[in-house]
Amino acid sequence: MKQIAQLDVTDNKRLVLSIGEFRGVERVDLRQYVKVKNGEEYIPTPKGINFSAEWIDDFVKMVEKLKEI
Repeated sequence: MKQIAQLDVTDNKRLVLSIGEFRGVERVDLRQYVKVKNGEEYIPTPKGINFSAEWIDDFVKMVEKLKEI
C-alpha cells in the first residue's frame, strides 16, 4: 500500500489514506492507526474501510455532501 495522506486525530490516533492493489484490483484504504506505547510508530487497526478505486468519484461526492449539512 502506498500512503497518500494522513490526519492526526488525537495524540495517539491518526487516519491514514492509502492506495494499493489486491488480486489485481486497485483498492483505496482509509484506516485508523494507533501509536505504539512508549514509541513513535503507528500501527493499523481493524477500524477502517477498504473499497475499489472505481468508487473514488462516488465516495468523494458522498463526502462532499457533509459540507451541505
